[in-house]
Order: sequence, then structure tokens, then C-alpha cells
Amino acid sequence: MPIQTESTQHITQIEVIMDASYANFTRAFESLLGRMPVEALSELHSLSAQAAREKLASFVGPLDFTLFQKLDHGAIVTALAGRHCEATTYVFGNALIAVEMTRHVARAGLYVPLRLFVEAIDGDRVRITYDLPSSLMAEFGSAEVNDVARRLDEKVKRILDEAWKVADQGRRG
Repeated sequence: MPIQTESTQHITQIEVIMDASYANFTRAFESLLGRMPVEALSELHSLSAQAAREKLASFVGPLDFTLFQKLDHGAIVTALAGRHCEATTYVFGNALIAVEMTRHVARAGLYVPLRLFVEAIDGDRVRITYDLPSSLMAEFGSAEVNDVARRLDEKVKRILDEAWKVADQGRRG
């Protein structure tokens, strides 16, 4: 018979509204992310630890993040609800940073990679919503995981600041 436990956690959700068009912001954000083909993970087991690290490092963008998946919610809403919508969920992170946490607490893998939701709220503003990594990881009670998660908080803030700067330059042209 399975054993089930239940707990309630306090998660800090961050919402940022930026003066940037959806197209400019998403283009800028994506330009700061590296890309990793899905099959790359299945190849890692045959590599040495050093070669695997190097392979994973090759997929990160200039601010240490990789795009793993992009879900276009806006296309679904537009198609099925008949209402124009621009909204995307990004699944992104850094496998090497994730390992810094999951080697201490494997369940930290529940929250990495990270998720970030971007939606147009009018023609020239976007709302960005994400859960603060340190608040997601706090439930595990690991000082090592918490240290890495706090650094992730700063990295997410930095990539959003940089994406806004790039998007703003695109707006000013």
C-alpha cells in the first residue's frame, strides 16, 4: 500500500511588468538563452564526468541559461477561444546548476528547470511571472540547496534585466 504525505509550502511568486512589446521582449529573452537538443541528455551516460560537464556547458547562453522548452499558450487561446492572446511559458535553466542542488536533494529536480510565463498585457507592455527559486527550494531544508537557489534568484533577475535592456533598445531603434 502506498504511503502518501501532504505538506503546504510558502512560494514567493514574482510578477514584473515591463514597458516592452511582447515580440521585442520574447525575442530579447530568447537571444540570451542557449539551446540544447533533447537527445543530448541521452548521450551523457556514455561520457566521462568532465566530458559531460563540457557538453552541458556548451549549451548555455551568455547569462548561464539554456532554453529547454517553449510553450505557446497564446496560440492555443487564440485558436480555441477566438481571442487574440500572446503568452508563452519558458522552461529554462542550467543542468550544471541543477546538479549542484540535486546531488544534495534529488527532489530539487521537481523545480528545475525553472518556468517563466510571459504575456502581453497591451501593445507595449508585458507581464513576466515566475516563482522565486529560493522559495521553491526552501522546503528541502538544505543549506547547500538554498545557497544555490539564492544565486539562481539573482541570475533570473539579471537575465530579465538584460532582456528588458535589449528589448528597450529594439523599441528605441
